[in-house]
Amino acid sequence: MKKLLLFAAALFWGVAAVNAQDNMCFNHLAAGLSLGFDGIGIHVAAPATSFLQVRAGYAFHTPAEGTGSFGTHDMDNGHQVNLDDMPILANSYKGGNGELFVDFFPGKKEIFRITAGAFINSGKFLSLKADMRESMLPEDYTHTMTKGSVVFSTDADGYGYGDAFTWPVMPYLGIGTGRAVNLDKQSRFTFAFDAGIAVCGKIKVRTYSFDSGSKVAYDVTSAATVDESGEQQDNGLIDALSGIPVLPVVKFGLFYRIF
Repeated sequence: MKKLLLFAAALFWGVAAVNAQDNMCFNHLAAGLSLGFDGIGIHVAAPATSFLQVRAGYAFHTPAEGTGSFGTHDMDNGHQVNLDDMPILANSYKGGNGELFVDFFPGKKEIFRITAGAFINSGKFLSLKADMRESMLPEDYTHTMTKGSVVFSTDADGYGYGDAFTWPVMPYLGIGTGRAVNLDKQSRFTFAFDAGIAVCGKIKVRTYSFDSGSKVAYDVTSAATVDESGEQQDNGLIDALSGIPVLPVVKFGLFYRIF
């Protein structure tokens, strides 16, 4: 993957150097909106040569509400709690994604392209806030629950928290169609499509406990399912997430050339 990204970067800048005589470097500007893996985005774009265009932007997700079921857990005070059908508020990449892409076109009028770049963010891929107030008594708040390597509790108000982390800078490589800066005299608009992968590193999951009166973080290394005899049945969601080094990216965009 590193060799592929380095090759793409060398190819892009090589073409830029060869085609410097185009005299197009940043002499046009386009703005656009996008919707996809990274959420809702706003972007600007400019041509470097007839073969290269540069895009930069910012994208964000709106929080989503849902429910989650996590089974029955024993607490450190001897009580048992059922955590099925809990209301959960999920937020992906809180604070948003900064983005920088370079588009390479094999021909001066070609709309198909190869794209390399990066997503830049806080590294917090997913933040979860679970409302456990309907699942336990107030006297159970802040008492620790443990299942395998998963250690967590609610805060003093009955809410539980969990986060998933990726690299804060995720290299991107993909393909797409559409020139963000449309130089066609008949139309200033361009529809763009992107599909590729963002190299995120192994996703790390973290839960939190408040039993000591302060927020203590625990890194989750496994959440395997076991039967009554203690024999492992599967590797669990956490193990599956930690083994994923890349994230799929699909985006749709609409751009307008300003000048």
